[in-house]
Amino acid sequence: MMVDRLQRIESEIQYILPDKANTPWFEEVCGAQGVDVDLSILDTFCEPARDLIRRGGKRWRPLLMVLTAEALGGEEAAELAYPLTPVVELPHNGSLIVDDIEDRSDMRRGAPAVHMTFGIDISINAGNLIYFLPTACIDRSSLSEKLQLQVYRIYSTYLRRVHFGQGFDIAWHRDLSYVPDHDSYQLMCMLKTGCLAGMAAEIGAVVADAEEQVVGSLGRAAQRLGVAFQVMDDVVNLETGNPGKMRGDDIVEGKKSLPMILALERSGKHREELEYLLGRVRSEYRRSADVQPLIERVISRITSLGALEEARNRAEALYEAVYDEYDRLLPSGSAREELLALLVRMKQPSNS
Repeated sequence: MMVDRLQRIESEIQYILPDKANTPWFEEVCGAQGVDVDLSILDTFCEPARDLIRRGGKRWRPLLMVLTAEALGGEEAAELAYPLTPVVELPHNGSLIVDDIEDRSDMRRGAPAVHMTFGIDISINAGNLIYFLPTACIDRSSLSEKLQLQVYRIYSTYLRRVHFGQGFDIAWHRDLSYVPDHDSYQLMCMLKTGCLAGMAAEIGAVVADAEEQVVGSLGRAAQRLGVAFQVMDDVVNLETGNPGKMRGDDIVEGKKSLPMILALERSGKHREELEYLLGRVRSEYRRSADVQPLIERVISRITSLGALEEARNRAEALYEAVYDEYDRLLPSGSAREELLALLVRMKQPSNS
């Protein structure tokens, strides 16, 4: 069943961002009729986005949208939700393209980061394109005008929040000496990572015509799910390395992840040493191919301080709280069980 859902989601992504540009597609997404356009040029600046999307991804956000809709409104609501799944999945991929440029990352999903292959200028354009391209999915949906407006409001609100979250993250890693407190870190994660999960849950609930209170409760729970996902992602980055990326690249980028915040708080008299190592990693990474031993020293220090274990425990507690909230809010049925099973799988580090 889950395989069928994922295939349906992929087909919706393929529709709104086809492998080859064509005139009817261009006219629909641009709202321009009878325009003579060079399709090869369209393919040139769409290809960076296609390249990243072809590499895969968990697609848990669009799954969350569809399963929420079906759990609340049955198969009819799910059919309304499927064409809207690119509204959450494409902006996620757009944010990865832009994030890799901002962080000067080399790898993404097991291959060179998009900007390393296609160039920075066209990659920025592609990332921005897929922030906004999926709004065409809302326009072509069979939702009533009232529901379309609700979806647009959810989309625009959460996209604004995503950019504020990314702004916090950038500002923090530009200043090596600044260490955010736990509340600030949670807010950043809620905005940067939690928002798209919140968007998915709220749109799924809206197309199921759920009550406003239920829409809000599911959206807030999903945002906490996004925070849990981010924290576990931070942990995996330092333990084994995220799939398709170098182990410890968060250290290279100066990320103020939860394990790093906890380690700096706990380092006491060794804090100066830890900050020195962090500075050396950042300054030497672009000049030395032998920086990995420095990264390993930082990871070892973070681990010895118990910061990785504490961060993992917090992520697991968040997952459990979200599970309990969905268990309480969703009516019984197969879609509810699938959604709860999805949350259990997400809790495993290998699925982060």
